[in-house]
Amino acid sequence: MTQLRSRPRSSDVPFLTAYFAYEPEALETGVTNFLALAGRLIGSNRYVEEWRQVRTAAEHKANTGLNIIADSEEFLSFLQKVNDSQDFFLIDTTGFSSAIPREDPRYYTASLGYSGGLLHGANNQLNFSGSNYAEPFEHTLSFKEWVNVITEIVAWRTPLFVAVGSRNYPIHDAVFDHRAWPGWMAWFPTRVDARGLPEYARTLDIGEGTLVATQETNVITTDPSQVERAKEVEIALVELGVLPAKSDLIGRVI
Repeated sequence: MTQLRSRPRSSDVPFLTAYFAYEPEALETGVTNFLALAGRLIGSNRYVEEWRQVRTAAEHKANTGLNIIADSEEFLSFLQKVNDSQDFFLIDTTGFSSAIPREDPRYYTASLGYSGGLLHGANNQLNFSGSNYAEPFEHTLSFKEWVNVITEIVAWRTPLFVAVGSRNYPIHDAVFDHRAWPGWMAWFPTRVDARGLPEYARTLDIGEGTLVATQETNVITTDPSQVERAKEVEIALVELGVLPAKSDLIGRVI
């Protein structure tokens, strides 16, 4: 951690990581489940009108690629070639949207990745991010759009924990190095009592759990006042006994 902290801060672009309890999945099952979520996310925000698998440099240059929903069998065939083991697989794809202005139309507007497999005890993990090339990276999805994405994920499969924030806070600013608070917002699989949080914190019940946010907009970690609020929320969540340790989310390989 000391070595990581010695590095300069990166952009505060927020991204989502969702952790799930271990569930054995062969690649074909994992792809089926992944496509179900990918389909739910289309239209849930400005960043995803369609998902494409860009397989070659030529496809990238031509702004084309495999539509993973319409051509699901071809998508599976492609993944079977790049994932040589059923013990662990990684599925990822890129989103495109005409609603997000960008200088180069070849740039994707969102990404979605999912890891799983048959390796006993290794928890499944999902990652999502969105990029608006016409604005600073810090702004990306709005609070409401992140809520929509989290709502679809929770409806798809109940997570152990969902975190949204930049990489800067856990590395440079976190109060508890071993805890999973990302600085901006997180979804917990149980109801969180707002009375135990600072009065400025935002809470929203989603599914059987609660989303807790430090503020309406993404936390910019070069702003001391925003970092201080994030720390106060982090401490309150620990005192409430709901903030998990990072090790609890990774799982154990037996």
